[in-house]
Amino acid sequence: MLNNSIRGLLLALAVFCFHTSNGQEQEGACITTWYHDKPGAVSISFDDGGYTQYTEAYPVLEKYSLKATFGIVGEWVREEPSMSAEPNYFEIRKMGWKQLLELYDHGHELAAHGYRHERYNKFDPVDTLARHMVQIKLLIESRIHQPVLTIHYPYSFASGNIHEAALRAGFLFGRTGLDTVNSGTPRDMHLLATHSILNAHEPDSTTFLRWLDQAEGNWLILMYHNLFSENSREMSLIHGHNVEYSYSLPKESFEMQVRETIYRDYWIAPISTVGKYIMERDNTQLRFIRCKDKIILVASTNLDTRIFNQPLTLEVNIRWRKVKVTDGLQDKICETKNNKLLIDINPESVIIISKTK
Repeated sequence: MLNNSIRGLLLALAVFCFHTSNGQEQEGACITTWYHDKPGAVSISFDDGGYTQYTEAYPVLEKYSLKATFGIVGEWVREEPSMSAEPNYFEIRKMGWKQLLELYDHGHELAAHGYRHERYNKFDPVDTLARHMVQIKLLIESRIHQPVLTIHYPYSFASGNIHEAALRAGFLFGRTGLDTVNSGTPRDMHLLATHSILNAHEPDSTTFLRWLDQAEGNWLILMYHNLFSENSREMSLIHGHNVEYSYSLPKESFEMQVRETIYRDYWIAPISTVGKYIMERDNTQLRFIRCKDKIILVASTNLDTRIFNQPLTLEVNIRWRKVKVTDGLQDKICETKNNKLLIDINPESVIIISKTK
C-alpha cells in the first residue's frame, strides 16, 4: 500500500495540476488487457510429471524462452526419476524432485495435481476436500519455499464442492477440463477452462489453429501429458492396448504447436502469471496527474503485493515525442509511437513522465 502521507500529497498535487493543465483532453493512461499489449494470452500446462516433459518438452520451451505450468502428483515424486502408474495401467517414468526443482529455478510454475491421482469426491464437505488439497500444496511448498497458487484438478474434474474447496485450501487458480477458451475476465478463477491435447492427431492442425483464432482477446490454456515418439516402448503399449486417447504426442508435433502459438504473437506464460495479471489489472486504480511538462501516474491496489507482484503494462496517451520515465528505480529515455507509450509498472507504484528534448 502507498504511504497515506504520500497519497495525501499526490491528491493535493492532482487538484493543482488538473486546474493548471489546459487542452489535454486526449491524454490519459490505462492498463492494457494483456502484458505488453499482446492480442491474447496462452498458458501451456502439463499433468502427471512424466519424465518426457523434462527430456522433450523442456528443451523446446527453453529454445523459445517460454515458461509453462507443471502439475505434480505427490505420491509419484521421488528424489530421482522413478516408475509409477495409475491403477490398471502400465508404468511410466516420472520426474524426480531434482528435475522439478530445475524447472522451477528456470521460471516454470509447479502446480498441485493431487497428492494421489484420484478424483476428488464432489459430495465431500468443503473442509474435507480442502484438507486433501492442502496436503499436496504443502508438499510442493516445502520444496520451493513459495506459495503454490495453481491446482490442476485430478482428471480435470471440478464439480460440486471441489472448486470451492480449492479456494478454501488457498489456491488462487484452478484448471478444469471445461473444453473451451477463457474470456479475458474469467467468471471464476477456480474453474478455468482447458483445451486438451488427446493424441498426435487430436486436435488436428485445423482444430488447433481454430483454438488459436479464438484466443484473440481471450486466454487459452493448453493441457499436455507425455511426449512419446511413435517407436517408443510406451507408444507400442498404448497401441497394443487400443487406447484411444493416449494424451501423448511426438516432440516434433509439440514444437510445431508451440511455433504456431508464437507466430500469433500471444503472451505465453504460466497459469498463475496470467491469472495474477488479470486480477491485478482489474483491481488496480490509476491516477493521472498532469502538470506543465510532467505527468505523474499513481497505481494503487488492495491486493497483497507480496503475492500479486506481476508487472502490468500501462498504455499512456501523450503528445510528447520524447520523454524521461522515472519509476523510482531508474530513469530511462523513451520515444512515443503514434502518441502512445507502453511502460511496465507494479500494482503499487508512482511513475513520473517528463518532457525532454
